[in-house]
Amino acid sequence: MQSELTNTQRDIQKAAREFAEKEFDLDLALELDKEARFPVSIFEKACRLGFVGIEYPEEYGGQSFGLFENVLVTQEFCKRDSGIGISISLADIASGILFRHGDENQKKNFLTPVIQGKAISTVATINSSNGSEKSTIPSIVEEYPDELVLNGETPFVINGSIASYIVVFCKSKNNKLISLIVERNQEGVENLGLQRMMGLRMSSISKIRFDHVRIRKDHWIGEESEGTEHLRCYLIERRIKTSSQALGIAQGAFDLALKHSKQREQFGKKICQFQGVQFMLAELYTLIEAAGALVYQAARSYDSQSSDMEKISSVAKLFTTDVAVKIIIDSIQIHGGVGLMREYSIERMLRDTKTIKNLEETILIQKALIAGEIL
Repeated sequence: MQSELTNTQRDIQKAAREFAEKEFDLDLALELDKEARFPVSIFEKACRLGFVGIEYPEEYGGQSFGLFENVLVTQEFCKRDSGIGISISLADIASGILFRHGDENQKKNFLTPVIQGKAISTVATINSSNGSEKSTIPSIVEEYPDELVLNGETPFVINGSIASYIVVFCKSKNNKLISLIVERNQEGVENLGLQRMMGLRMSSISKIRFDHVRIRKDHWIGEESEGTEHLRCYLIERRIKTSSQALGIAQGAFDLALKHSKQREQFGKKICQFQGVQFMLAELYTLIEAAGALVYQAARSYDSQSSDMEKISSVAKLFTTDVAVKIIIDSIQIHGGVGLMREYSIERMLRDTKTIKNLEETILIQKALIAGEIL
């Protein structure tokens, strides 16, 4: 994979790796995971050094690179620690929507503060209605010349308890999908509590209720007819970023397994000398190389706005998250009982990867999208 990178991209990758190795304290990561706390100081420092929002123009605080460079940073962060890496990469989750579809005031008021580390964003897309099987989304219940009134609930809002604002996908009075900016401290926005998820404990996934929230029309993103396209673009970007998270975690798990195999002895030999372990490591290395090629292809497809970016983003997420889970489980196998202990990061890797694999779109949805494209 290294041969595909330019000198600038290698420099970005190296800088991200050095930052993660220096700042991502693994004892702190364990503490943050146990207490479900966001790594505020690490996020703020990552913003100051230009790692967050690297793909956005300098006029908004970014570095004017592309999603590919974001992938390189995310990969290195998650390779060092899955919890801290994922939480930092999710802190600007709504930024792509605002950059692509927001007006200049919205970008300056909501995009720039996140890139500067002064705010955290999130997105609300789906709502389960009172525990029933029917899925709905929040709706506009009243519309006035200068404002809208929003009602509804969303059960899985990443950063729901710490975000400064939420980009909400909802139904208009005309039953069209629209996207709105809802400021977290507005009257009627209620956090109904944290969802106790398997992983992503640093990202505070919450259930949010919108109870007659009044939203000025200058917080409406784009036109009423554009919401579906906003959501499509958002999901394509999310799949690629999720893939880069999984790729980094897979590399981290492999590195731990390789290191442990060179240190652990059984029957008077290092376990890396046993052919069974060697074959396992060779297979895992091959899977990482294949996953990396897919993720890089998806990121480049997105940056060039290629016609196949929706399909390849689904392929990348499907393959890379599956690969990451397998590599982590095999790494646990190589570690033996140590790999199951909460004090070791590999156990957290498995929980975090299983969560990102299914949180926004399940693997079955990815398979359906791929099938639809190829048929």
